[in-house]
Amino acid sequence: ISLPNPSENDYETLTIWHSETLECPCHKIAIEYKHFVDISITSHQICSSDFIGTEWRDYLFLYPDWSDYNSADIRSRGSIYFLFLSTLCQLSQTTINNAINAFLNETFISTQIISNSEFRLRMNTSLSQLQKLTAAKFAQSLNLLRDVMNGNTLVSSYFLNWYWWIDFNRTYTTIPISPVVMKDGCSCGTRSDCIKSGGIYYERSDQQMFAIPGWNVGCSVVETVLRSTLECFYDQICIDSLFSAAITDEPALYYHMNISAMHYNSNKSRFRKDSFIQNLIDELFVEKWNIKTYYSSFYNACDPIYCSYTIQKDDYYMYSASRVLGLYGGLTVILRVIVPFIVKLFYKMKNVYDRNQVVPFN
Repeated sequence: ISLPNPSENDYETLTIWHSETLECPCHKIAIEYKHFVDISITSHQICSSDFIGTEWRDYLFLYPDWSDYNSADIRSRGSIYFLFLSTLCQLSQTTINNAINAFLNETFISTQIISNSEFRLRMNTSLSQLQKLTAAKFAQSLNLLRDVMNGNTLVSSYFLNWYWWIDFNRTYTTIPISPVVMKDGCSCGTRSDCIKSGGIYYERSDQQMFAIPGWNVGCSVVETVLRSTLECFYDQICIDSLFSAAITDEPALYYHMNISAMHYNSNKSRFRKDSFIQNLIDELFVEKWNIKTYYSSFYNACDPIYCSYTIQKDDYYMYSASRVLGLYGGLTVILRVIVPFIVKLFYKMKNVYDRNQVVPFN
């Protein structure tokens, strides 16, 4: 039995009765995802906050002699940290946009129309792979950068892993270097995972005046950002304390910048306040993937030519019998409602007739 140009409702009805033998070939077997899928993301708020903006970065880099002060002092190197964080936000967004565009231009191939449930299942699988592969590729690129930097012992221009200086002589120039060694003895000359507390330090000393919670200065700008958290920047008291220390100790920042802490809502964020930035990067700074799939659009794009199904002879008799019994069952219900009403109407009319009957008088 064949039904030409079936509607979506026709197809859904046929799947109920004839799912095992039903065939509905598509007029168009290769359909681009963009015709029935919408994808967008909600990014972590750090990527739209003032803390990656130009004003904040300029505020942390106001004086030219930054190299004379402790490498863990945010006033001397904080600008480059937040510049790198801003770059990571931009790169992750670009990576996601490219991945989404590439996916939407790919084709979904199906020679037959598929049910709504199977459509959802296949979409969930494909979209889950999209998210995982996009994050994996970005992490692979970042890990390559870290391996190149750490494996080749590249010297940081911010004196984070090696101290270097220029010694002028009458006949030649030398650049002696020595590794940065943390208080716990960890040497950036042999390891890349050394860290120390970032914050505000007294002028030209290792004595810390204010520690920024969760901010860990490592052997490079990359390691510093990845091994730190943003917990202080969710707390206005912490930010005000940072400003208080920064404008008190010489060389002091010139003014108290007007900047507000980020607002944390555990119901809207899948990250903790004290999550390492590495964890945010692993998820491409994505709080939520906003995905919508439209089965009706897919059905219309497929445009089934016809739907056919097979009924065996024995099955046909059973099918016909079931329809008759179904009809009989429906009639039974109707008669149960109507018959009492008809009987009452009959007796009522009879009573009226009996009262109005003329009896001959002798």
